[in-house]
Amino acid sequence: MARASYSTWFLGTVACVLAAFALFNFWADDFVLRHHAGASLQTVSGFERVLKPAWFASISPAVVIVGSSRVRNGFDPVLLDPAFDIRSFNYGVSSISAYETRRFVQDAAARPSVKVILVALDAFSSEGAVARTGQGFDEMRLAVTADGAPTRNRRFWLSATRYLSGGALGMHALGLWLLAHLSPSQNAADRPDLFEAYGRMTPAIFAADMRHRRSRVMQLSAHDHAQLRAMLAAICRRPVRLILFFPPDNAAMIARYEANDSNGLHAFKTMVVADAIRHNFTCASKLAVFDFLRPSAITTAPFVAGASDNYSDLVHFRPAVGVRLLRVMLDRAHAGSDAALGHDLASGD
Repeated sequence: MARASYSTWFLGTVACVLAAFALFNFWADDFVLRHHAGASLQTVSGFERVLKPAWFASISPAVVIVGSSRVRNGFDPVLLDPAFDIRSFNYGVSSISAYETRRFVQDAAARPSVKVILVALDAFSSEGAVARTGQGFDEMRLAVTADGAPTRNRRFWLSATRYLSGGALGMHALGLWLLAHLSPSQNAADRPDLFEAYGRMTPAIFAADMRHRRSRVMQLSAHDHAQLRAMLAAICRRPVRLILFFPPDNAAMIARYEANDSNGLHAFKTMVVADAIRHNFTCASKLAVFDFLRPSAITTAPFVAGASDNYSDLVHFRPAVGVRLLRVMLDRAHAGSDAALGHDLASGD
């Protein structure tokens, strides 16, 4: 009898804890999605692989940007949406792999609301050091499987992720803490002390980053090239516009790539352009390849008052730069002076 009472107490306690866990995540998720600065949490590092597929399913954006932490830091929907009168989603995650990039693009292309997908090409330059998937990635949260079939029981997996996972709890707790420090009139851009994407690179950060990234290269491995081609094949017949782009790393970083492996960098660009031309000739979907990894008003801009307006470090550009890049990629003909920042390698424009 005592054993039965203990079991009842134990199971009841576990049920209460899980209910409280789920209720907190339910409330926090709704709060984040409704908050005026909630979309800025898409620029925050944490458990983004866990929650971003669920957020994406709720937001139903027209424009999706996929990539590494460069994308995660550089494109804030709170800035993008009013600037372009769109609904956007930042599908950037830290140290994204080529396989994850392909799968996120497949997820985006399977959603009827999505009209444009932009992909940062540094995601295909893993140098062999990035695992096939990062911690927290789960195929079951995506709309389709790797071969394009609808994912079975996806709604269940998204709900379990959103309300019962520890990753959701961690991201929600962090998100609520960040949003609680904003006044009703503030956005993430007003609090660079809280939102690292809005931080500014100083000479000290520049020097430290040059040491940290001294051996970096920008090259396309055979494995990553295969994933890039698989990604293009997956969207060949999808009614979406695909835009690939080389992100605007700081000029000092570009010089480092050139010094460490100039042939690899230029071969990367050449192979992507060849794939794009082939894709545009054979596929219903059309793509562009924008090159921002070059000297420009962004990459060569000097420090102002001891800090950079464009970068938080050598490879992470600030969200205001992301607005300028998107303006060029979505409508270069009307981008004004920013049109000179990059050009479409696939069209020669």
